[in-house]
Amino acid sequence: MEMIHYEKNIPLAGTYDVMVCGGGPAGIGAAIAAAESGAKTALIERFGFLGGMATAGMVDPMSEFYYDGERMLGGIPWRFAKELIAQGGAILEEPRGNISFNPETYKLVAQRMVRAAGVELLTNTVLVDCKVDENSVDFLLVSNKNGVQVVKADYYIDATGDACLADMAGVQMLPEKMAPQPATLCFSMNGVDTETERIHIMHQKTPRFNHQALFIREKMLELRGAGEDVPLFGGPWLCTTLNKGSIVLNLTRAAADATDNDNFNNAEQKMLEDVFTFARLLRKHIPEFKNAEIQSIAVTAGTRQGRRIRGLYVLTGKEYVEGVEFEDTVAHACHAVDIHSPNDGGQVLNFPKKAGSIPYRCLITENYPNLIVAGRAISADEEAFAAIRVQAPCMETGQAAGIAAGLCLKSGIPVQQVDVPQLLAEIKSKDSSL
Repeated sequence: MEMIHYEKNIPLAGTYDVMVCGGGPAGIGAAIAAAESGAKTALIERFGFLGGMATAGMVDPMSEFYYDGERMLGGIPWRFAKELIAQGGAILEEPRGNISFNPETYKLVAQRMVRAAGVELLTNTVLVDCKVDENSVDFLLVSNKNGVQVVKADYYIDATGDACLADMAGVQMLPEKMAPQPATLCFSMNGVDTETERIHIMHQKTPRFNHQALFIREKMLELRGAGEDVPLFGGPWLCTTLNKGSIVLNLTRAAADATDNDNFNNAEQKMLEDVFTFARLLRKHIPEFKNAEIQSIAVTAGTRQGRRIRGLYVLTGKEYVEGVEFEDTVAHACHAVDIHSPNDGGQVLNFPKKAGSIPYRCLITENYPNLIVAGRAISADEEAFAAIRVQAPCMETGQAAGIAAGLCLKSGIPVQQVDVPQLLAEIKSKDSSL
């Protein structure tokens, strides 16, 4: 590839204590926690709204807070869920503890909570690059309608989902031992008869159960067997928007490398065609959809898998399923190990014996003293990752990252030297204050 050298003086747009990159669930948790610790905090988000996969990707529900009917995740994620419910934008699906939500209300609640914490929101802003000085991230290059700018911070939290900042900084990533899980372009339809019993599979309540809409799956497989052109699909899973006659469908599927732009673009474009194909098939063959129309299509494809850092510790699937507790556990997850096949409609589920634990060491690396990673890009093997990638634990690791950054800022220490007992006490106080 031809390389071009380019120099330009770039304005410094802002200096902060903590900079969070990515405004999805992990970034929301991280920004609120850092700001509530007293740190001057900014959050960079490429879209004009927060929520990431929850809103731009229309990935619903917010999974999952309970294990065997007992709430295992709390703090900022639970506060967020309660506020979403209070605003009429979500319902709690007991006993599993999923939060089914309306994506538009999610945007509003996220914005309000982040701004109320004192976070400066840099939306419609894209991370371009970073400068690293002796393994410390010195500053970021970002781009928006004001042009290319520099922003600086003492500590950085990568909540981009694909470890974009960490990768730019040269952090070592874990190798992929299997093909990445596929992407899905979710979409909503209105005019659906949401009152029928079999549509109620959209309320994902039953523990240790795959809430697939089997009546749709079986019909699509039957049509394919009869020679109908039925695109690759998964599930499907139906999700309520809380509006009568309207549901979100998690149905399309495409093999995609979320870290390769051309590859991901091609997958998205294919799935956009598939959305309209499926809408036609649903109207024709599924009675509940006979009067349904496409209401909206996700801004971006839902990404199940991207990069994962090699942290101080690599959480394994065996440890997750066995419920191993760590001295530095900063977050929990209750979701099954959920591995989707990129080349067919297959899926493997392995339900944990109890809630899984996520140690702080999975959020940090050996050589980067001012960088913490939160969300689905943390240090976990492919099996553990397939469980902790969902929204509730992502927001809880974000909370841990934000609290840790605040503690390190006050003491002027590297993220590897955080006082773990103090960190755990601060995390506990977030839940006890509810």
